[in-house]
Amino acid sequence: MGSQASTQGDVYSYGILLLEMFTGIRPTDERFKNGLSLHRHVEMAFPEQVMDIIDAKMFPLDLGCENTFAPENCLNCLVSVIRCGLQCSKELSKERIAMVDVVKELISARSKLLRGEGN
Repeated sequence: MGSQASTQGDVYSYGILLLEMFTGIRPTDERFKNGLSLHRHVEMAFPEQVMDIIDAKMFPLDLGCENTFAPENCLNCLVSVIRCGLQCSKELSKERIAMVDVVKELISARSKLLRGEGN
């Protein structure tokens, strides 16, 4: 979003990458006009409608997470990962989460999936 490379810019890019991977929507999609962005699109659905924005190819009904893990564990994990993507891709760099905290959040998300921990 700026002209200079920085670690905060890398955090932003990582957040957008997470959101793009889990939604299947590119940040350059033509629907993002008039102030709408991938970040804002996800933010509007978060957390109540998070499953409405997740890419169906990522979790097809016959091969979904719930076949291996409890559905609530999958949802808790997805909410955590999406939250992390949103925290990384805040418009103002001073509001973004630090990468060390990103790692902690993603480890926690994995634990929620594997051990069934709630939010």
